[in-house]
Amino acid sequence: MNIFNTVVLEGPDGDVVVDSGPPWSHGRLTRFLRGREVTEHVVTHAHGDHVGSTAWLCNHTGAPLAMSAIEADDFEHGSIDYHAGALGRLLIAPLGRTRRTVDRRLTEGDIVAGFTVLSQPGHSPGLLAFWRETDRVLIVGDGPINLSKDFSSPRWLRMPTKLHHNPSKAVASRWRLTELRPELIISTHGYPVRGLDQWIQGVRAVAH
Repeated sequence: MNIFNTVVLEGPDGDVVVDSGPPWSHGRLTRFLRGREVTEHVVTHAHGDHVGSTAWLCNHTGAPLAMSAIEADDFEHGSIDYHAGALGRLLIAPLGRTRRTVDRRLTEGDIVAGFTVLSQPGHSPGLLAFWRETDRVLIVGDGPINLSKDFSSPRWLRMPTKLHHNPSKAVASRWRLTELRPELIISTHGYPVRGLDQWIQGVRAVAH
């Protein structure tokens, strides 16, 4: 169902791997990255289902780690329990128990493999998105989550509001990203969506 995705940005000097997924992703990542030169591992945000295999991935590939400057200290030696509700705190946050040093602290305007880093706070305090204006590709860390393999006919998954850190900010951040008018939206949850109108429908349909 593509619930947990890892995105690889191919570059002339090697690949940048976006998000590692939950801690049981080692085997999948080993197969997926075989033969690739990984130059950096980038994290959209420090929820456990996105960083569960991050320390392993960096150790396995030798790649440095980059993530939001807002969440870096918490990831290194603090709590990443950013969920407003008990479900996230009990089930998702513990998936990120294995930590490591953050080598690059990202802020809005930084560049990652030709993509501009954007701040998308709300789902977590330092959630990041990545935008490439030349072909209008947007990479987002969380939602809206499309369950359909048909890029032009998405089916949206409704998630509990309290999985967000700040639900109202999460909605505002999603609407802010629509102003970029992206043509292809790739999320680390669910299937990609093609077309701004389709994605706006998702932002509106799961506005929590």
